Amino acid sequence: MLRAQGLTKQYGSHVALDRLDLDIRAGDIYCLLGANGAGKTTTINLFLHFIAPSAGTVEINGVDVTRHPLATKQDVAYIPSTSRSTARSRAWRTCASSPASRWAARCRANGCSSS
Repeated sequence: MLRAQGLTKQYGSHVALDRLDLDIRAGDIYCLLGANGAGKTTTINLFLHFIAPSAGTVEINGVDVTRHPLATKQDVAYIPSTSRSTARSRAWRTCASSPASRWAARCRANGCSSS
């Protein structure tokens, strides 16, 4: 489970993410879509504790990411994309690499291919 409550990230006077509330339950699949600068990468970086939030909380499986970053890293994987990858091949690599095999099955069922 992933949860954010009032999640905010500021860089000086620039607000990169403003009070995000998010609750993703086990088995749910979400996609972050938005224009450049919308806060997609910032959100992922906050969940992975690559950066610290300016305000709010982030939890993975009920564990606070800011207080227990090493413990939460046991439950997540991050596979960055490359500029040459297509969205479909990125989705396949993410699904196929997931420890939850049902994600790979869902990816195949939705038309993702390994090529």
